Amino acid sequence: MAVASAPGKVHLIGEHAVVYGEPAIFAAVGMRTFVTAEKSDRVGYKDKRWGHNDSWSLEDVVAATDEVVGLWNACAQKQEFSELFSNIKANSYENYKKAAIGAAMKNLGINGGISISIESQLPAGAGLGSSASLSVAAVNAIAAEYGKSVSKEETNRIAYELEKIIHGTPSGGDNSACCYGGLIWFQKPNTILSLKEEIPYKLENFILVYTNQPEKTTGELVQSVRNLEENLRNHCVHEIGRLAKDMREALKIRDLETMKRTINRNQQILAKLGVSTPEIDEMVSAIKEKGGAAKLCGAGGGGMVLCYHEKKNILLETIRDLGYEPLETDLAVEGVKIENENSNT
Repeated sequence: MAVASAPGKVHLIGEHAVVYGEPAIFAAVGMRTFVTAEKSDRVGYKDKRWGHNDSWSLEDVVAATDEVVGLWNACAQKQEFSELFSNIKANSYENYKKAAIGAAMKNLGINGGISISIESQLPAGAGLGSSASLSVAAVNAIAAEYGKSVSKEETNRIAYELEKIIHGTPSGGDNSACCYGGLIWFQKPNTILSLKEEIPYKLENFILVYTNQPEKTTGELVQSVRNLEENLRNHCVHEIGRLAKDMREALKIRDLETMKRTINRNQQILAKLGVSTPEIDEMVSAIKEKGGAAKLCGAGGGGMVLCYHEKKNILLETIRDLGYEPLETDLAVEGVKIENENSNT
């Protein structure tokens, strides 16, 4: 039996634009997904969050993997992934679960069965990278159970393939942040840069707030932005890219006013892209009135909001006055790790 864990992530800046090749800044958050893997003659999937406890034959998993990967390729040709999303959401995401495990095992060169059990501190659909955290931890746990050594680069590559199955065209930033941890500068296709040396201090006075469960999945929200009028989308995307560069420079010199302006402007553009909600807009407005900054996290449509104020007590009071409970967590934490060493390989 092998156990691996990976953190979630937040976008400090760069949501949606990162899909189109603009830079983004990610921070790994101090909430983790734990995956326990154990060899089996079948493929098992247990997730305590949803009460899932499934078991399939190896042949069934291979067939589902081939079907979903083939469907992804067909959707990629059209740049329209609605059919994929409908397929993987059927039967409590059964096709996704089969295909994700099957793709992980295929990429790891494993032909045997595996049973995985999942425990996560991350709410799904909140913009905290719950699926990426799961993908990264699962790849490491499965590899460890079979005595295979995988580098972080290889873990990240395989996790990205799993992310594509559920999200269609993710940027790869979520899985990179969950894999490497810390604070990273990410830009497609392959720029993953640790910002530890240029931003060595601890990021303080950031608070997360969960608003509600998004009605749409990450993939559906990404598709909704893709479906916008091209000139509008491109203008917004390019401005978010410029804001990411401004944020990096502001963080280097601890220019808090520029950082706040950048966060607030990022949120305005995300609202223009149609991925904010009335609840998020209300919270952002209240925090701005108090001299702080706030923006949605991840794909949007609800979920988590990242809030900042130099005076944390003002931030906490404002959030509670709106009827929400603030979530204090560390940023830029350690990436994926093996929690135990399997001695039965």
